[in-house]
Amino acid sequence: MRASTLTIPVASAEVSELPALEVGPDSDPDVPVLLFLHGMGEAGSSINELPKVCIHQTPPFQAILGRLPGTVVIAPQAPPVPNVEHWNWREYVNDLAKFLAKRYAKRRIVATGFSRGGLGVLQLVCTDPEFVQAWAIVDPQPARDQAESSAIFRSPAVRNGWVRYGNFRNRDDAWKASSSLLFDQLPEGNRDAVDLSHVEIAVQAYHGNPLSGDVRKKNLYDHLGLKFEVAPLA
Repeated sequence: MRASTLTIPVASAEVSELPALEVGPDSDPDVPVLLFLHGMGEAGSSINELPKVCIHQTPPFQAILGRLPGTVVIAPQAPPVPNVEHWNWREYVNDLAKFLAKRYAKRRIVATGFSRGGLGVLQLVCTDPEFVQAWAIVDPQPARDQAESSAIFRSPAVRNGWVRYGNFRNRDDAWKASSSLLFDQLPEGNRDAVDLSHVEIAVQAYHGNPLSGDVRKKNLYDHLGLKFEVAPLA
């Protein structure tokens, strides 16, 4: 398994490129590609902060450990612009799609994201409904406003996804409204909510736990059609 860094050009007023971690087999040009978008706290302002995309034992971390043997994982890192609270993937999803389409031409591309990265995946599939073949998101943040929410939930690609939400007891009305809209769009087998914290649900989901009491429901990797060597948590 090879791990390397690269840069992705973006047409943003604040930044010209995003650093990214790429992990995958050395010599197979036909394996699928998994795009991972990180959450709010994993943004970084220098290449030295790129390892933060592995926090919460996310797909690039799992790939480094050899648990995604037949997949290339690409994990870009967003900068904290204008600040760590308010940066957003919507500034970059068009350029990410262009870069991936060129670098991985004719490959099968799927996507996953956690928290703000989960919203980023929804922004991506809303912008280009046919770009990814499947997507799965973990505890996604709600859209920034009603206009963005309406655009996302009008996209036919929303019906091709998988989502798991964490504990709602401390969530505001925006999270609850967003989850309700997303649940209405997805088949019952692809959606669920579990009594886990925001961080714990990410760790469990990216370890291949289906996060459901219903044994008929798939885990994240099964939904994406990826081979994952299950690693039980200690």
